[in-house]
Amino acid sequence: MNKLVFFLYLDHAEQVNQLKHDYSNHVRQQVYQALLMRSKNGKLGKNDTTIVGQQFGVKIRTVQRIWEQGKEQLAQNIPVNVHNRKRGRSGRKAIPIDLEKLRDIPLKNRMTIEDVARELGVSKSRIQSYLRKG
Repeated sequence: MNKLVFFLYLDHAEQVNQLKHDYSNHVRQQVYQALLMRSKNGKLGKNDTTIVGQQFGVKIRTVQRIWEQGKEQLAQNIPVNVHNRKRGRSGRKAIPIDLEKLRDIPLKNRMTIEDVARELGVSKSRIQSYLRKG
């Protein structure tokens, strides 16, 4: 009897700790279309989000968020686009290296990465990353 309870507890724990899904734009658009088909005068029924979520394998909260995005865009009279938000580039911006400055360094002073880094005034790791990038 105790084993049965333990297994049920494990099953419940797996459902609670599900990973976040990053749904494709195609799936998100299909979810919105299905919600539009089920809506009556812009209103959804009580279980519509649950049904559509199960149909596409999407969490209910995600379905609700897609519906809200679509409603906001319709209210602003812009074409409905429920695609994923674009993530911006983060981190330190690249500092360009002047290739002319590199060419001006005499060959005897650019035999090693350390020499080139010292002449250009940048770190060795930055030179190595530039070499990796080509």
